[in-house]
Parts: sequence; structure tokens; C-alpha cells
Amino acid sequence: MGRRSQLEHQVSVAQERIKKAPKDTPKDVMKLWEQELVSLEFELNNFVDGEEDNND
Repeated sequence: MGRRSQLEHQVSVAQERIKKAPKDTPKDVMKLWEQELVSLEFELNNFVDGEEDNND
């Protein structure tokens, strides 16, 4: 699996985890999950396809 595909999958998983979180999920946990999602989205949005060749 390429890095771009891996990032896309991680973003999808993080989005679903936040969307399906129980209402009683502690706010600090939700905040950490949201920060993780933002970080993953940032990395994906700034990913350069040429990087994939250099990281294998």
C-alpha cells in the first residue's frame, strides 16, 4: 500500500471514529481524535506524489 493510500485510509478511519463516537466519549478524547484527524488531513493535503517513490 502506497503512502497516499495509507493516509487516505487513516483519514477515513479517523473520520468514522469521530462520527460514531458515543455521546459520553470524554471531551479530551474527542479533542485528541480531532487533532489526529487534522494532522492526517494536513499530511495528506501536502503529500507530493513524488515523495512516494523516495520513501519506499
